[in-house]
Amino acid sequence: MREEEERVALKLGYLGTQYRGFQIQPQSVSPTIEGELFKAFEKLNIIEGRVASNYAAAGRTDKGVHALSQVVSFDTANPNVTPRMINSMLPNDIWAFALAKPHSDFNARKDAISREYRYFLPLQPDLDITRMREASELLIGAHDFSNLSQPPGHHEHEAEYYSPIREIKRVEIATERSNSFVVIDIEANGFLRKMVRKIVSALKLVGGGTRNRQWVEDLVARRVTEHIEPAPAFGLILKKVSYRDVEFVEDDYAKRRIAARLNEELVFHSTMAEVLDDIVGAYVQL
Repeated sequence: MREEEERVALKLGYLGTQYRGFQIQPQSVSPTIEGELFKAFEKLNIIEGRVASNYAAAGRTDKGVHALSQVVSFDTANPNVTPRMINSMLPNDIWAFALAKPHSDFNARKDAISREYRYFLPLQPDLDITRMREASELLIGAHDFSNLSQPPGHHEHEAEYYSPIREIKRVEIATERSNSFVVIDIEANGFLRKMVRKIVSALKLVGGGTRNRQWVEDLVARRVTEHIEPAPAFGLILKKVSYRDVEFVEDDYAKRRIAARLNEELVFHSTMAEVLDDIVGAYVQL
């Protein structure tokens, strides 16, 4: 880091529906969250580039996955960086809302002590929540999650030191207040590709009676090898990334603007849900 620069950590949120994922994809014309973020950084003269700024991100959410609190870190010589400034150059479905100035070696990925995801699973009549909770207990602790993840491809630099071992600290399963969804919260020291979505699929199979608790135990113990389709991406949110001794200051103005924009989205999608329900009902009656 040059003398005139300082280390900055930024909390981001986004709706991933229109994006190919978080990470910039080489030789791809599809937009990514990170691609839009870098465009904003360059327009505002915040960083000179990924390498020069020692840029890092806490996680790499897949295509269609959302975030309540993603974290990125970088060096900048711009002393006036604020979330609202960055939001002025971002699309409406990506936003910054908090900022910290950690120690000079802080790395948003390496220094994270835990990550939390939340999945919204539509509640079905045959889904036994008790069975799902009992099976989820087997996931707690450090395990080889090869059966419940997708390994990186050979073209990815992580493949050189890839390890399927992760430690899950907590799994909580509850029904949402309207009883329309099962809400699954998972906290771990880190997650593999599609790990949360494959865990959700496995728990859904147990809840529906297609599989049992012993099957989950066998998956985790690697006594069997099985391909499990991940649950749809649109139900997944990166909820929180935790650090030691890093104090984020939230931008209240930015949060109010974000809430107003998201409320418009909520009204739109709530209305569309009723429209679609009406159309489906009409065709069922025909």
